Parts: sequence; structure tokens; C-alpha cells
Amino acid sequence: MLDLNALRPQFEHAFGNGAALDEWFSLLLQYSMVVSLTDAYSDFGSIGKATLDMLADTKGIKLSAEDKKRILQGILTLPPHPDMVDSLERLRAAGFRMVTLTNSSPAAVKAQLENARLTEYFEESISVDSIHRFKPDLQVYRSAAEHLSAKPNKLRLIAAHAWDVFGAMQAGWHAAFVARQGIPLFPLAQKPDIVASDMKGVTDALLR
Repeated sequence: MLDLNALRPQFEHAFGNGAALDEWFSLLLQYSMVVSLTDAYSDFGSIGKATLDMLADTKGIKLSAEDKKRILQGILTLPPHPDMVDSLERLRAAGFRMVTLTNSSPAAVKAQLENARLTEYFEESISVDSIHRFKPDLQVYRSAAEHLSAKPNKLRLIAAHAWDVFGAMQAGWHAAFVARQGIPLFPLAQKPDIVASDMKGVTDALLR
């Protein structure tokens, strides 16, 4: 939904290579899963800061306070992908109930949606903060279904992360995969019934 690539210039400035963004995001996901597995929960923002420090240490770089602030604040002001607003308009007009299910804290997702001007499209935002588990832990999807008073097979996750799609489907949800930049699905997982290169394609499939 939000374009993480908007942070690439900040990583280029801080690390001398925009590809450091991808390394950092992989670390962030890795350690969010680690804290879930070890019952050592910290919020996503804290893990983001800690893994940013880890990456800098690995590369022998001392990040300035300003560099850290630009990156971490940048997460809260990510722009939506260009296809999002029109797609959300179409889905809302068709009567779909829409919520967000995010690893971000409630305060962070509130800021992200407000800054991206997407708040109006969602009935509510569900954060993993309430159960101290990160996606793709199955408890996240099960808890969200219970919160929405919905059977899992009546819910559909739309995501651009293969691990998120995998988790939702393992919990009994339907899913739609947005294969942005040609990112593949996990070959050992069940394939969702909707796969498209962008959100427009997913929306077209849902409205057929």
C-alpha cells in the first residue's frame, strides 16, 4: 500500500548505497519474527531502530542522530503507491469492508494513513500491538478475525509480501498477492487465487 522505496534516498545518504534499505528491511522482518518466537516483544518502531543500528555496525558506519531521524520519521510519511487511491475508491464503491492489519504500532499506522491521506478508506486499523505477536504468526490473523466477528474464510488479505500472504492463508483466509517489481511467491506455499502485478489488477479481479 505504501511505497517503501521513498526511503531509498535516505539510505543512500546515510549508507552510501540505496540497497541498504533492502538489507535493513530484511533485518527488521527477521527480528520481528525472532521476538515473536521468543516472547520478547518490542514494538515495530523499536525493532526498526535497533536493526538500523545493527546494519550500521555491520558496515562499520556511525549513523548521525539526524540520519536516524530522517529514516525513522520517513517511515511515517511514506507515500501510497500510485495505484492505491483509485483502487480503494473502486473497492469502497463496491461495498467492501476494508481494514488494515499491520505490524506497526497504533500511533505509527495512524500517522502513516493520515500522511498518505488514506484514512477515510478504512473502517479501522488493527495492530499486532494488541497481542504482542508479529505477522506472519497465525495468532495475528486469528485474533483479527475474532475482533471482526468474521469467519477466516470470509476474509481476504491483500499484500505485497509473500510471507504475509502465506500466513493469512495458513490461518484460513483468502489472499491476493500484489507482485510489485516482480517479487515471487514462496514456492512451497499454497498459491492465492488472485495474483497481479499491481493493485489495479487485484481490484479488477475482485470486481469481476
